[in-house]
Amino acid sequence: MGLTDFLSLQYGLSDQAIDKLVKSGRVVSLGPHSNIIQEGKTERSSYLIINGCVKAHLNHDGKEVTFWFGFEGDLLFSYNSKILNSPGYESITTLEKCQLWEIKNEKLDQCCQESLEIANWWRKLIELELLKTERRLIDRQIKTATQRYHELVCEHPQILQRISLGHIASYLGISQVSLSRIRRK
Repeated sequence: MGLTDFLSLQYGLSDQAIDKLVKSGRVVSLGPHSNIIQEGKTERSSYLIINGCVKAHLNHDGKEVTFWFGFEGDLLFSYNSKILNSPGYESITTLEKCQLWEIKNEKLDQCCQESLEIANWWRKLIELELLKTERRLIDRQIKTATQRYHELVCEHPQILQRISLGHIASYLGISQVSLSRIRRK
């Protein structure tokens, strides 16, 4: 599926809005283990995953901690870079071959100023990202790792074929041994 089809089917944007967005950005293809966003740097672009999956992670006391997985239709951007124009705390890395739509943040802002439809589309995407982030935070506080694992697998049934158990364990905040115990039950 191409970007135009993706924006039309996934988001219901008009042909005019899609044309403006397509012309304002570009599609990039990256192999597995490619860095998209790097911790400590100010990222100048935002991305939409057309195909593939990614992980967001950071370094904590020399240990990589995965805190988010992105799949088709998800946005990728550094909150600090996009909102505050300052270096991000996260890295985002491809886990498999990915096709992404990239738009410079400055160009995205311009599109939002020129088109109410695009501005509303972007606002709605950001609102949905906020809800997902809030849900992950609350789940992390009130649900067990077992419950979070089962929800992750139900929400993304293909995850075990696409993402290593080590990354899943890191995301759940447990060891691979604990994840193996959960999976055996």
